[in-house]
Amino acid sequence: MGPSESVASGQDLALRMNAAFPRRDWVALLAERSGESREFVEWHLQEDIAPPETLLRAASGLLDEHAASDNSQVDPRT
Repeated sequence: MGPSESVASGQDLALRMNAAFPRRDWVALLAERSGESREFVEWHLQEDIAPPETLLRAASGLLDEHAASDNSQVDPRT
């Protein structure tokens, strides 16, 4: 998530994470990466307020890694 991709709420972040990790327990990944409890993460994902910086940094790292892995799987011959 770059500066142009601001997150308005926890719900917005949840939608982005779900789109990037559709069949994975991304809430657990986010909790582990942020150092916060699953309950803390789940609560913030349901709120209509901006998530704390710890969650935003963790999500940004996970989404960046996901984008990098998607780019590495692209066939350069196409």
